[in-house]
Amino acid sequence: MLKKITMSAKNLTTTKGIVLSAMLLAVFAVLGTFKIPIPPAMFQNRLTLTFAATSAAGMILGPVPAAIIGALGDVLGYLMNQGGGVYFPGFTLSAALGGFIYGICLYGNNKKYMIWRIMLAVFIITVFVNMILNTFWLSLMYNKAYVVFAVERIIKNAIAYPIHVAIIFAIFILTERTGIRTKYL
Repeated sequence: MLKKITMSAKNLTTTKGIVLSAMLLAVFAVLGTFKIPIPPAMFQNRLTLTFAATSAAGMILGPVPAAIIGALGDVLGYLMNQGGGVYFPGFTLSAALGGFIYGICLYGNNKKYMIWRIMLAVFIITVFVNMILNTFWLSLMYNKAYVVFAVERIIKNAIAYPIHVAIIFAIFILTERTGIRTKYL
């Protein structure tokens, strides 16, 4: 794991790595503007496609750039959507952690077992980041009990899990066919 972290950090020292990181950050920001609300939408319960950019960064560049893209993408998304709520640094931490997990699970691994690694990464992020950590952030923000948010977020994440796996697997196939993934390993 330490080898993956150091290898991925080196991607931020090359021009190609920096440019690709900036492009994926821009994709993150654009995808963040499209939100699909899930009723009841009173507690920021919505689906976005920002995970696609973060998972692609984790798959191609590794955990360090993916964590940075996740964190910067969250801040940039907030700045682009000023009327959309209050900035809360906990969600930035969650976005960075999600990128880091995608990088650890998907970067530099044998493509034979990639579907299982994608399913594992999405499962870890869904359970620990989205359902536990983000629900905790919401309970802190709105000063309501954890359980108030947990029930509807379980339903949302159960619906989102197969969608995330399918989209990330499609990204993996695309990166394999174009050869972009192997340029950064």
